[in-house]
Amino acid sequence: MRKVAWGLALAMATSTSVWAREVQDDAFGAYEDGRYVEAARGAEAALASDPENPNWWALAAEARARLGQNRDAADAFSHAAKFETDPEKRGYYLRAQTLSLVGAGLVEEARAVLAQADADPGLDIDHSLDWAMVAIATGDDATAQRILDDKNLHASFTRQPALDAAYSAKRRGMDDRATTLFATGLALDESEPEPLDEAQREHIRREVRELRRRWAIAGQASYSSSGRPDGIAPLGDQEVLQSGLEFSRRIGGWRNGRPFNLFVRAFHSEFLGDDAIIGNAMQGWVGARYKPFSKVNLNIEGSRLVGLDAQGLEDWSLRGAFSASEGVEPELGRSNWSYLHVYSDVSYLFENEVTYGIAEARYGRAFSIGDGMSLTPYAVARADIDTGRIEEGSLGAGAGLSIRFHFDETDTVAHRGWVDFDVQLRERIAGDVSAGGVLASISLSR
Repeated sequence: MRKVAWGLALAMATSTSVWAREVQDDAFGAYEDGRYVEAARGAEAALASDPENPNWWALAAEARARLGQNRDAADAFSHAAKFETDPEKRGYYLRAQTLSLVGAGLVEEARAVLAQADADPGLDIDHSLDWAMVAIATGDDATAQRILDDKNLHASFTRQPALDAAYSAKRRGMDDRATTLFATGLALDESEPEPLDEAQREHIRREVRELRRRWAIAGQASYSSSGRPDGIAPLGDQEVLQSGLEFSRRIGGWRNGRPFNLFVRAFHSEFLGDDAIIGNAMQGWVGARYKPFSKVNLNIEGSRLVGLDAQGLEDWSLRGAFSASEGVEPELGRSNWSYLHVYSDVSYLFENEVTYGIAEARYGRAFSIGDGMSLTPYAVARADIDTGRIEEGSLGAGAGLSIRFHFDETDTVAHRGWVDFDVQLRERIAGDVSAGGVLASISLSR
């Protein structure tokens, strides 16, 4: 965005004095040679006798900007715009002033200059890609996307402006435009002298994946030697097989990381052994889930439990689930990487007055074993609570192994599905016997 103002066909005011010509030549020559301190001093010396010359102000501003003196540069660009009568040149000075203010950390002042330019009848910012980029730099995504409503501007994109515009559209909740602009940025990357690396491209492809997701399906089949496998329902401390499926539909798009989903879920639990104290149960849920924070993976869920057989529960449930992870998805260009996953899930059943939940932390090392496949041995610690048991809490630790396969990807969209086989062996440290035992599961997500 930064250009030399006088390189944009800006001519110095005609001067008849030999002194003025010498100052002009010395100041501009100093700038061209990279002697920015001398260029700034020369421009400021000329302004002492010609204080309303926008070109001297522009030279001083550009030199100060080169020296990293953004606040002084912004002030000089402001004067250049004040005394300039040509709309194109004035628009350039105002853009440069705005960016200098952003560079100085004065974002609110930068937005004020943007608003000033927007209200100026002599400037047409609605048909300027440069102004759209300036608006993004100030954090004014609403103005940026209003300008980008002019689709003719999109033909002038290069890679980085297209990607910046895509992130701006994402923040505004304009998912379709964001996905189009991300695809444009990836396509333009091929002509860049320094293309994005694999990890950078993958990050963008994952952004597109989330923006395009409209529905999801998740399934699991699991075995636990001592009670509930994954916080699905309070089942007691028994050997159990469980299988189930959930279908969810996103309402209102990605909402910049705050999606709202409606879902239906059903799980069948089969208790093994002659001493099972609870009969096999078929349990259903119908509810809604909301992620209130864009940068925190916390989901709040409200649902109605529906008994699908005689053993199923009829109740209302409030649930909160939090997770944070690193290395769960493949890290392209690497054969192995660190793996960390922290998960907690707490539910409360209102009519039965039962609280149950789990908290689990895993740490290990993931290894690439093929296209889209990873093998991850890890250490695990797990605590759970179930107020429906005699001994409500438990704590255990042990080791686990996960094999995950990712599938369904395109050039612009990261893998949208995965299948995971996971097995854990834990020893009880304290509390209920459910803390120890074997837990094996096969999970599918798409």
